[in-house]
Amino acid sequence: MSPSDSGPADTPTVEPEAGRAELRRAAFLKAAREVFLEHGYEAANMAEIVRRAGGSLSTLYAQFGGKKGLFEAMIDARVSEITTQMQLELAAHAPLREGLTRIGEDFLFRQVQPENLNFFRLMVAQAKKFPEMAEAWSRRAQEAVRRALAGYLEDRVAAGEIRIANAEQAASIYFDLLRSRMQFRTLLMPSYVPTEQEVREQVERAVKVFIGGIESLN
Repeated sequence: MSPSDSGPADTPTVEPEAGRAELRRAAFLKAAREVFLEHGYEAANMAEIVRRAGGSLSTLYAQFGGKKGLFEAMIDARVSEITTQMQLELAAHAPLREGLTRIGEDFLFRQVQPENLNFFRLMVAQAKKFPEMAEAWSRRAQEAVRRALAGYLEDRVAAGEIRIANAEQAASIYFDLLRSRMQFRTLLMPSYVPTEQEVREQVERAVKVFIGGIESLN
């Protein structure tokens, strides 16, 4: 094999500095999530986040600009995780019932995980003292997730599979059907952990009710 057949010029290279920056960012976000959940927004200490993640305070501030920016970046990272399945179903132009079922199961399984429940409790507990934090959560998380599902629903409307006058409103209704009693029960009763079967049955009911009734709102 001659030098022209292979070699460094033929191999894609990864920028080491960019890769390290992404790893450091992920470590900061993971540590921030832990510290915010343990201590709340006000008492969360940036130095403690750095201690857990490694790196330096100057790097943390350079990447996020401060506690508020770090908190918002943490929300955005969670939104990216939550909406992944919705983007997959949209890209695949998945049939409505199948797509909603997979989206619903992924969403609800995430919602009843202990860490997500604790994060929701944190939002409620500190909303009065830090309304900007609650507003950021609503704007950057709830609205973004709703828009992601609305995008999939609009794709199904364009395919002629269903008639929906307002896709974002329909997305809100579907999420309400999903969460329903299960999320409230898990929030109020930490000892209650729904089984996979319970989650799947809840999603199945939500899909049936949604598909059977959403067109009547047009």
